[in-house]
Amino acid sequence: MTVFDTLSQLSADTLPQFIMISGEDDDIISALKQQLMVKVNFDPSDLSQAYFDLSEADPDLALEELESLPFFGDEMLVVFENLWDLTTVKKSVLTEHQLLRFEQFLDNPLASTRLIIICHGKLDGKRRIIKKLKQIALHLEAIPLKPNELSQHFVNKSNLQANIVNLIIEKSNSHFATVGQNIALVTTYADGRQVTLEDVEKAVPKSLADNIFDLTDLILKGKITEARSLVTDLVLQGEDEIKLLAILTNNFRLYYQIKLLLDKQYTERQLIDYLKINPYRLKFLVAPARSRSKQFLAAAMRYLIDTDFKIKSGQADKKFLMDMVLIRLSGIS
Repeated sequence: MTVFDTLSQLSADTLPQFIMISGEDDDIISALKQQLMVKVNFDPSDLSQAYFDLSEADPDLALEELESLPFFGDEMLVVFENLWDLTTVKKSVLTEHQLLRFEQFLDNPLASTRLIIICHGKLDGKRRIIKKLKQIALHLEAIPLKPNELSQHFVNKSNLQANIVNLIIEKSNSHFATVGQNIALVTTYADGRQVTLEDVEKAVPKSLADNIFDLTDLILKGKITEARSLVTDLVLQGEDEIKLLAILTNNFRLYYQIKLLLDKQYTERQLIDYLKINPYRLKFLVAPARSRSKQFLAAAMRYLIDTDFKIKSGQADKKFLMDMVLIRLSGIS
């Protein structure tokens, strides 16, 4: 269960008095903060609610708000963000006296006050105040989601089919914020109708992995001019030849695996389960794997690995060696 699941199971009435969000993944923190603010019906114009960015706000004013009885309702909601003093980050927003005031409030909190703390960074577990907070607060730690958690989170959030979400995740390089942005992009592109895998391919910008798959396809088809042009474009975009070569090697390794499994009469479903690959992506891999011999794919991998060694050991210019890869792979028989 993820921190998002933990939070979604709580209602405005069952939220604890103290909630603390912390971690080094700012995208996860931002998503948790947004979900939590909706949960507590946060409204900046509501005088029974107060938000303080302590990297800018007056700490004394923030503490006074925390220590005061509510005037405009039965409860007071206070949000502290960027309370660096609680983290391992070498920053401080509170003086020793102010930190002591805060600690004293935690020892004797007003029952009418609810506090949310949002820390961008790893909590300093050696501090006494952190040990105290962990005892009394619901701690939501912002850590990167595992692949299956990432998929399930966005399936639940978007109501899109799992295979569509997984393709978006793949094209977004599993980056949390980018996945969310691309889901919104695809949904807008579909304009109210059911989203399809083709929509994802058309609407989501190509990732580096997509471009390398295109490069592999061009090489296998012997289209050297187009392959050189694509490599040039990728290098101009800031990609390094060593990185391109590594992904290209992984692609040929994948083709080789598919070839071996096809020879063992694996079905498409078995290939998907064994290789943990998106079904839509697999459709474009099977035909090239079928059309090439094991000898060709093995020779290609050996050449790619040898080229990687030559580049890293400085035996020749990497641009020249990358160009030789395109020429040789298209001519290996």
